[in-house]
Amino acid sequence: MKKKDFQQIKWCPAVEDDFRTILDQAVREDVESVGDLTSQATVPEDTPGFASIISRSAGVFAGEPTVKLICSAVSSDLKSVMEVKDGEKISAGQRIGSISGPARAILQAERLVLNFLARLSGVATMTNLYVEAVSGTGASVYDTRKTLPGWRLLDKYAVQCGGGKNHRSGLYEAILIKDNHLALAAGQAGLKHFDYNPAEAVQKVREFLRERDEKGSSVSLRPDCTPRTCRTRAAILAAVAGATGSPVVGEMISQTPCYMIARAREKGAEVPREPATNFPAQGVIIEVEVDTLKQYELALSANPDIILLDNMTPEMLRTAVEMRNAHNSEIELEASGGITLANISEVAKTGVERISVGALTHSVTYFDLGLDWE
Repeated sequence: MKKKDFQQIKWCPAVEDDFRTILDQAVREDVESVGDLTSQATVPEDTPGFASIISRSAGVFAGEPTVKLICSAVSSDLKSVMEVKDGEKISAGQRIGSISGPARAILQAERLVLNFLARLSGVATMTNLYVEAVSGTGASVYDTRKTLPGWRLLDKYAVQCGGGKNHRSGLYEAILIKDNHLALAAGQAGLKHFDYNPAEAVQKVREFLRERDEKGSSVSLRPDCTPRTCRTRAAILAAVAGATGSPVVGEMISQTPCYMIARAREKGAEVPREPATNFPAQGVIIEVEVDTLKQYELALSANPDIILLDNMTPEMLRTAVEMRNAHNSEIELEASGGITLANISEVAKTGVERISVGALTHSVTYFDLGLDWE
């Protein structure tokens, strides 16, 4: 159990909202206002159909909620039955579900279903390979923000299906002082990058967060917004503000539409972020990235929540773990950079708690699926 962690994305209204937005565009780019010309020309309008979704390879399935939504978007007469749950392992040749209804509508939905399931299952399958590679080491595999624009929550949901963990969902969620932040600060101070003390950056962050909480703010709702203009992030932040009373989060959403805020506050409604322990602002996770053991030693002295060890060798990682254990075992260490299936096991055995892998979402191999008539 991690001492502090980022929000872990489950399927919920906000994830579904992102999916519906992408689905609207996907339907439009396929048929525009014209429709499926080939099916109109070759398939009689009243032809019924029944087709099975078949896995062509082995892996981990993800995307079960999307199939019903796709069918509804194409035709109210389409019905889907899924035989596999998200996160379950599937084998080559396995039937994972079926679609029935007008044959023309099935043909229109075919590529939509396969495309969405192929990406989500591809992310889940890739993630599971990395998770299995570190099994028994105590290290967890995390994703990054290297996601397809617009797909952030969906990709992170698929990582969850594969057994991985989610790093921060956006810049709003946590503090991560990265290489470029330190390089810019060093330049402003007239120093070389590696001469800048990351502990100073951590201290500045703590002062900033303290001032934000002391300043305070209230949430103001815009009365003129419509459901069409409301976005997922408002729901995420509003849930935190409502549950914790955090002034900093209240200020962040002061100009957001109220529809999603109201939706997030409905009794029993789920949102990507549950009321978290890392709010108000002074409780936000603070992570700092370092490139050298010299920087790392300085960062340790500031006692951040997490230190990201960028592109360090296994020997350096083991040294970092020993230094951390001697200084403050509450600090967690994250290895990142150059992580592959070939070396992740060795990295995990160094004793770091977290390993972030961009490849989970930026180098996805689409899962092989097909739709067969029966």
